[in-house]
Amino acid sequence: MINRDTARPQAEDQNIETLVQGLDNLHSNLHVQADILSLGERAVPALVHFLLGPPSQFSEGRVLAAEALGYVKGEAAFQGLVHALDPSRLDGLSPILRLSEEDVQNAAACQLARLGEQRAIPALLEALRRHRLVGAAEALVQLREKSALPWLVEGLEDAFKRGRFSRAILNMEAAAIPFLTATLEQRRMSYEEELLPSMERRAEALRLLGLLHAKTAVNPIRTALCDHYEKVRTEAALALVEVEGGDRVLDAVPALLAGLTHPDFLQRDRCAEAISRIGPVAIPFVERALCRSDATVKSESILFSAHARQAALALLTQLGTGRTC
Repeated sequence: MINRDTARPQAEDQNIETLVQGLDNLHSNLHVQADILSLGERAVPALVHFLLGPPSQFSEGRVLAAEALGYVKGEAAFQGLVHALDPSRLDGLSPILRLSEEDVQNAAACQLARLGEQRAIPALLEALRRHRLVGAAEALVQLREKSALPWLVEGLEDAFKRGRFSRAILNMEAAAIPFLTATLEQRRMSYEEELLPSMERRAEALRLLGLLHAKTAVNPIRTALCDHYEKVRTEAALALVEVEGGDRVLDAVPALLAGLTHPDFLQRDRCAEAISRIGPVAIPFVERALCRSDATVKSESILFSAHARQAALALLTQLGTGRTC
């Protein structure tokens, strides 16, 4: 004879597991999540089991499970979210499955940050170190964990994640400046040539130093004006205007003039605005570039395009002169 008192909890657990599996239904998963949240801690075992299930190319259901665990809270929910960050879960996955699994891990990291648990820091650091998990980076910034900064700066090499890593670094404010400064001298080489991700990291570090108004980095920024990589030189010039300004940044003008030839109109606008901010002391440089039809940077002659000439003429008018030659 079945003991109904012991059978009832098992039946209830099965019902909860069935309910949690409904998170995979794209038509009703938000309603399912609301029903799960109404159960509170009773839903945690089923949520953890679902969250730690095998990778799938559809991540939405498991992302919602991670969110639910963050709202329910409690030790079991915390441990489930930490286990979801296991870096080995990404090993050997196809690109599609890896992106999906990263979505799930990013959601788990976000919820750990919401919980504010310092105990989550080791797992977040390992996820950031092993796989540059951007959600872990953002969670560590929210937890104000400065030891994450070397990995945050290294994450600037990833073109797809660079924007989020940059925002995370900016949120660390002055604490990030020494690490951004140090990375300017760190080059990853192959056959005596610097790799593109390395150059992009250094260029983005300069942009961030400018946004942080890093006066302590003025000398390294000036050194970067003579870098072999054009984008680094341009970002160094733009950063110098942000950090110092006025006639102390005249050595940045040639690189800014060269930036007027950049194919990206946003970059051209940034360079034009920077020259404008320098003021009338920049006029001789602009006039000389127009008369020569090129801007000389690091003994390299950069031919002015039609767009660059128009921008330079507009700058002369803005700076208070209509002269060209």
